[in-house]
Amino acid sequence: MTRFPYLFAPMLFLSACGGGGGGGGVVTPAPSSSPTATPTVTITVTPATAALTANGSQQFACAVSGATDAGCTWTVQEANGGTVSATGLYVAPGTAGTFHVVARSVADTGKTASATVTVSLPTAARPWVTGYYLGYFWDNSYPPERVDMTALTHYVFGRVAPGGGTLDGAPGTVVEGAGTAHEPRLSPDGVRSVEDYLVKRAHDAGRKALLMIGGASDGNGFLLSTTNAIRSTFVKNVVDYMVAHDYDGLDLDWEDKFEGSDEITPHVSGDEAKRRLFALIADLRTEFAKRPRYQGAGKAALLTLPGYTVSINDLGADGKVPQWQADLANKVDQYNLMSYGIGTTWSGNGWLSWFSSPIFGATGQTPRDLNSSIIAYEKTGVPRSKIGIGIGFYGIYFGPGVTGPRQDTEANNIFEYDDDALRYSELVRMGYLSNGTYKWDEVAQVGYRSYAGGGYTPPGSGRNKAGFLSYEDERSIAAKAAWVRQAGLGGTILWAINYDYLPNGTSPLLSAVKTEFKPEAP
Repeated sequence: MTRFPYLFAPMLFLSACGGGGGGGGVVTPAPSSSPTATPTVTITVTPATAALTANGSQQFACAVSGATDAGCTWTVQEANGGTVSATGLYVAPGTAGTFHVVARSVADTGKTASATVTVSLPTAARPWVTGYYLGYFWDNSYPPERVDMTALTHYVFGRVAPGGGTLDGAPGTVVEGAGTAHEPRLSPDGVRSVEDYLVKRAHDAGRKALLMIGGASDGNGFLLSTTNAIRSTFVKNVVDYMVAHDYDGLDLDWEDKFEGSDEITPHVSGDEAKRRLFALIADLRTEFAKRPRYQGAGKAALLTLPGYTVSINDLGADGKVPQWQADLANKVDQYNLMSYGIGTTWSGNGWLSWFSSPIFGATGQTPRDLNSSIIAYEKTGVPRSKIGIGIGFYGIYFGPGVTGPRQDTEANNIFEYDDDALRYSELVRMGYLSNGTYKWDEVAQVGYRSYAGGGYTPPGSGRNKAGFLSYEDERSIAAKAAWVRQAGLGGTILWAINYDYLPNGTSPLLSAVKTEFKPEAP
């Protein structure tokens, strides 16, 4: 504690001098009182520094001197930098970074002290890169012989579907959905089907090959194929198909009807839909274990599943996702968030304009981003190492009345999100990426195009005008790769690797993924 010393008025000695033999003397003024300075309040925090892992905790203490009231209040300087209780117990966020815990004196609120906290996360040294190849586009985009398997860790062939779903067929059957890619002798080797040719190319590159079953709107097909009476047949048919085509695993794209369905008879409740989903996963695991193809070291069948980001407006007070979603994530080997397109943004209904697959920035009117979704899943018991994020090789755009993010969309009547129509190669061909103004959003870590002056539409295309286009580019892919490692995540999915193949034979986005994620053979 530091105090100012008491101050005393000096004694003034005056010498009176007279001439002509006059006498002299000392005049002493009356002593004055000595004022006391107000003590200075000081505050310190201990420990002054701390190193924590994500979601770790540290008890801090404050010491106040120079005041009767030795209390202090606590805050965290950075937004999303963790929390601190009234007693100084700090809980770190789920992301890495440097944060500051601040103590403020109750007696003198102008006096503060802080501690520096460094938060680290496990490093995902080998994040997976799971890329979808859409077999039904094999003959008009990304020739099979050109596919760069070394840019991936897991290659996914799309697709087949459950019988009774979008491709019809009897419930319990596996319906081929990649057109002529299933036909023999059409591949570059003149012998195999394109499907089998690509599986072999993946294996030759030391990569795993997965079969995509299902997709958007196939929920009814899955429900019809997983009744107690049919499920065992369906499971056998699925695994038979995988073995016949030498797949290493299954990408289970059951994406909808989790809340039940009135479209099939008899009606299926939400509880029953979830029961059938979990029963299917359990039965697939059992069937995998029976097959010699999936027995032995390194040969166990992989099971992956694309899931969803979550809206911060839908989370409870505990910040968790519904428990069944966390349980589902924990039942599979990769749980990958479909964060592209309408997986993170929408128009109208209270939304502000927002991005495809933003890392940060979720608010009440832009309620989805990757970071908040990861935290919510983790709070519900899903390890970060099991979760992958989505990178879409296509764009989405709002009409000309919206020229950037965080703008009102209630009056916007143009919202385009068709992945095929807005694939990256089409954005290049139609001039979307050579018009407008490129901008980078530091919060969301995503780039975008703004088309002022009435918007942009490709000449002669008849398309709706674009005012704000969100899409992935090399910079946003680099940001995601760095964040995946920093946040200790499992990896990423790419939808779809056909979409960025250009006429000059290059694949700019896939090349960026390869450079930034540095995929290794699993």
